[in-house]
Amino acid sequence: MNHLVVCGLNYHSSPIAIRERFIIPTSCLKHALHALARMPHIKEAAVVSTCNRTEVYALVSDVQAGLQEIESFFLSTQAVADHGALRPNFKLLREDVVLHLFRVASGLDSMVLGEGQIMAQVKDSHQAALDAGTAGPFLDQLFKTALNCGKRVRTETSMGRRAVSVSSAAVELARELLGPLGEKNIVVVGAGKMGKVMLKHLLADEGNGPVLVVNRSPEKLDALSNGDLPNCNRIKTSFTLEDLPQLAANADIVFVSTSAPHFLLNAKDLLAEKTQRNLCIIDISVPRNINPDVADVEGVKSFHADDLMAIVNKNMAEREALVAEAEEIVFDSLDSFNGWQRSLLVVPTITELRQKIESIRLAQMEKTQAAGNESDGMRDKMEDISRSIINQILHHPTVQLKATTDYGALRQQAEALRQLFNLNVSKPMASGHHYATQASEGGCPVMESAKFVQIDEALREFSDRLKESLVEF
Repeated sequence: MNHLVVCGLNYHSSPIAIRERFIIPTSCLKHALHALARMPHIKEAAVVSTCNRTEVYALVSDVQAGLQEIESFFLSTQAVADHGALRPNFKLLREDVVLHLFRVASGLDSMVLGEGQIMAQVKDSHQAALDAGTAGPFLDQLFKTALNCGKRVRTETSMGRRAVSVSSAAVELARELLGPLGEKNIVVVGAGKMGKVMLKHLLADEGNGPVLVVNRSPEKLDALSNGDLPNCNRIKTSFTLEDLPQLAANADIVFVSTSAPHFLLNAKDLLAEKTQRNLCIIDISVPRNINPDVADVEGVKSFHADDLMAIVNKNMAEREALVAEAEEIVFDSLDSFNGWQRSLLVVPTITELRQKIESIRLAQMEKTQAAGNESDGMRDKMEDISRSIINQILHHPTVQLKATTDYGALRQQAEALRQLFNLNVSKPMASGHHYATQASEGGCPVMESAKFVQIDEALREFSDRLKESLVEF
């Protein structure tokens, strides 16, 4: 029997200083999934890695062994190799995993309630697992249902009309600290999705203050000027990352949102510029792109993603109303997914049972016809009668199986039917992906010595890919 688990860490259980060490870049995701899939007890796997969480969703043949393998995967990563004491500290099993993913996809488990980017991130994680061949039928259906749940929450509740995000919370924090931003000297580092959302909120303020945008890829900067952002004339893009210390020294506020695996600005950079003005820096990148030591520079206030919690918790009454509205859809989606799980037992069992009894009926009809004692009319009548008897016999067990909502009871009922009628129903929820280890006749995974070598090589390949990402940036 396979079990659904999730293991990792998120902003509930770990501060940013730990979360950033477990981030898996997109360029390394395929290698990470392959490393997971080579584990003997992991049958299906998907990874959701965002600024708020790095979580492994898996279908495992043994709960304890599977969780240990996921933990060894986390500890093998280059980002935490020098911190052996750091371990994933968030674990859920079975139905709790389903509820958690549904809430994640709906924005209910985000630091900023209802933030819109998480759905795209969950969708990317789902697609990556499909492309890597590590998401079998179970995780595929789980993520599809989660994405549908998130879509419903955004279209059927007031959650979608809030249009909140980590980026908008960062801008709101800046307004609380500095007042209106329309006339401020602003620097935005990063022109990705989060950077663009931030620019949209910043440029919505009336004013003529310049907004200087710095990005590693000039192509994204060119797209900003030709995009649909308001007040594009305020955007200035003729800068590189090497200009950042000087730009920051002359700015009122600096927003940072990139995927750089290292610090882009340090205290010594600002001290070298001998800035004389007050400066506010808000870094929503994970891992952080601004060295915490900049807060030691006189006149500099520095904030990171976890500091947005003050904005998040501001209107608790409104949050509770939104959550109650959305949770109804989450539990409705849970019922739908549980129904799908039940169908994995019900449909094959009922189908095989009907085929079994039908084969018996046909065999008896052939014997009767071979005797040659009946007319054509009698044979037709016997055909109708025998079919009617079968339908009446199968009616009650069919209805009973479909009506059973308790998964454990349903499994027992289906197993009883298989044994009583000697049915040959294939086991449900088999992943079928080519990385899964075959089981021995006794039901325990077979681990040849070569398999240990493959697992070690897969983890080493993933670790090497993480190291390469540091150089690629």
